[in-house]
Amino acid sequence: MENKSIDINQRIPLDTLHVALDSYLSSNYNNAYIIEQLKLEFEGENRLKKALRIVNKIIVKSPLSDFIQEHNKEINNAIKKRDDRNIILIALLNSAFPFSFDVLKVIGKYFSVQDVINSETIKKPISNKYGGNRATENAIYSVVPMFLEAGLFSRPKQGVYEMNAKLKVSSLIAKKIFIESYKINMKIDLIQDYQLNDPYFLFVND
Repeated sequence: MENKSIDINQRIPLDTLHVALDSYLSSNYNNAYIIEQLKLEFEGENRLKKALRIVNKIIVKSPLSDFIQEHNKEINNAIKKRDDRNIILIALLNSAFPFSFDVLKVIGKYFSVQDVINSETIKKPISNKYGGNRATENAIYSVVPMFLEAGLFSRPKQGVYEMNAKLKVSSLIAKKIFIESYKINMKIDLIQDYQLNDPYFLFVND
């Protein structure tokens, strides 16, 4: 067990992340406005503060902030399409939280050999890396619903996940930012062709 940091314990609706990213791209990002959006989903000052911290880490303090600014117009156009928007938001989530990246990588690994997996399949390798405790379980159940909301896979019943058709990502920038999220987690500057076969990329069309 590596005892790596988890740092996420709350699901954030993708609609809220979309609003946050849109306002950030327009230079109108405002904590008070994001709190109002979060109030549609959460109650209680503590939960709202936690949720705001997570949104800020994903959007404003993103490790890909330079990339976002450099490609502002392209990203702004791409997020008008649902699948492109969802893959961009998941890329930003995974860039901000290595835990989320690791969970999606594990899910991709198992989906690359079978169409249906269960929650225990995911928990075991993640627990080996982050510890088999309540915090790890809570974090899994924070990020997996965001993957489900993005349409990366479906949940036909409790604790069972099924592979969907790949997202139809039409913009080059959405695929690029997903690649950037891989590079930042793998701590590499360039990606080799063989690395594009990593299970992490299973959910995006070629």
